[in-house]
Amino acid sequence: MTTLNFEGPYGHSYRTSIRNSVPGYDVLHEIALAAVHTMASQANRVLVVGPGPGQQLPDLLDACPNAELTILEPSQQMLSFCREAIADHAGRERCSLIQGEFNQKLLRSIHPIEWDLVVCHNVLHLYEPDNQVSLLRLLAQSTAFNGSLLLSGYSEPSEQKSTQQMLEIGLQRLRDRRLSDDQVEAIRRSRNRDVFSIDSHRVSSVLSAEELTPALQLYQGLFSRLWLSRRRGTEMG
Repeated sequence: MTTLNFEGPYGHSYRTSIRNSVPGYDVLHEIALAAVHTMASQANRVLVVGPGPGQQLPDLLDACPNAELTILEPSQQMLSFCREAIADHAGRERCSLIQGEFNQKLLRSIHPIEWDLVVCHNVLHLYEPDNQVSLLRLLAQSTAFNGSLLLSGYSEPSEQKSTQQMLEIGLQRLRDRRLSDDQVEAIRRSRNRDVFSIDSHRVSSVLSAEELTPALQLYQGLFSRLWLSRRRGTEMG
């Protein structure tokens, strides 16, 4: 379970603060949406894991006009924001909002257990590496034949020197966005305490072991990465 408190003030301001935390936040989601249009617009079943305030849910409903959306979110406050985000959308009746941690027990209580599209943005990096692997496996196992998995999160390069250079640039970006010194320092301290790097090579190896395609990186903005993977149908071998 993440150490960040999404029920308190942190969660209340998350809809704006996430754009400071994730470089190119809107661009990442634009590319993810383009991938949905290209790879999964005919999906009948979509699983969204940890949508936070749900700002992308209306676009996802538009991109998958025939799909039933299962939305899993552990935070009650975030789930209430999700309801607000889709309240005026014609497709809101296609959404099933469920509060709970993404785990095997919860998945067993849901039907279906496989989805044509699985979306998980900025969630894995809230868990330590061993738990990341477990969650990656569950995401892969939730992806149906011919289905797609879209995944994003905080991911550092393997070289420490590159990481340090990018970290300094990233912190300067925050200063340029007029965050206070205390805010910048709090974000710096969150590394490996509240936010843990996702190893990009491990992502591909875990997905491959679960018989999905190796993760295709669609975007990188400093430490923020977006990946796409697919489970091939039986007819494709």
